[in-house]
Amino acid sequence: NILRGLLAVKITYTKIPADICRQNRNFYKNHVRKAFVMWCAYEGYFDGVFTKSEIKKAKKGELPKDCNIHHKVPLSGTYDSEFVNSFENLMVIHKKTHERINRDIFQPQLNPIMTAPVGTQITIDVPAYGYVDMMGIRYERAKMLFKKERER
Repeated sequence: NILRGLLAVKITYTKIPADICRQNRNFYKNHVRKAFVMWCAYEGYFDGVFTKSEIKKAKKGELPKDCNIHHKVPLSGTYDSEFVNSFENLMVIHKKTHERINRDIFQPQLNPIMTAPVGTQITIDVPAYGYVDMMGIRYERAKMLFKKERER
């Protein structure tokens, strides 16, 4: 299974026009991203994951440099602009996890429709995370610390 050990949900991915995807991305960057980070911080989702100084910055809308926000249903996969940038569709994950999800999970499933016409739909599996992938962030940070220790 491509999602080895991860809880997954099936979604319908709809190939949308590039201009709608661009609009969704711009709205996310200009309005949603900072608000989501702040909301996670004030709701306590970063407690036990980030340091106190990282949480303080998150309350201003800044994530640590090793973390990203990932859309569970991709920006390019739905006409529902309201849902795609809703907090329910977002998760804070480590950059390494984000790269693996895009490379190992999304790309192989979406390659078959890359040349298909707009409006083409397929069912894909997506990882089902909460708002913050606590274990993934802790794991990647521990790996980095271990690596630094070995280099000494």
